Amino acid sequence: MKKLLIGIACLIVATTGHADYNANIAGELEGVYVYSGGDYIDFRFKNQPSTHPGCSPTYFVIADTVPAERRRMMLARLLAAYALKEVVNIGFDNSGDCVHGYVRVHRAG
Repeated sequence: MKKLLIGIACLIVATTGHADYNANIAGELEGVYVYSGGDYIDFRFKNQPSTHPGCSPTYFVIADTVPAERRRMMLARLLAAYALKEVVNIGFDNSGDCVHGYVRVHRAG
């Protein structure tokens, strides 16, 4: 019985929703936006998608729950690409785990 309960608990934990890095997109940045009222980072591509199944596609967002050092590294990468007009490739969640209503980003490269 104990093994059955452990197995059921593992199945429940394994099927609960969470943020997924499941897509990539590359583009030239139209803008990078930071705000004094939050620790998240918004940005847009010139080829910004016009649809998303669960979030507003207006912005991609690096969540305020990402550790500060990692957010700083990602912001530095975005700002360098913006200043140099380079194409940047990001990894994001294309299925619906939003950040402040916008598309969650997991990687900037």
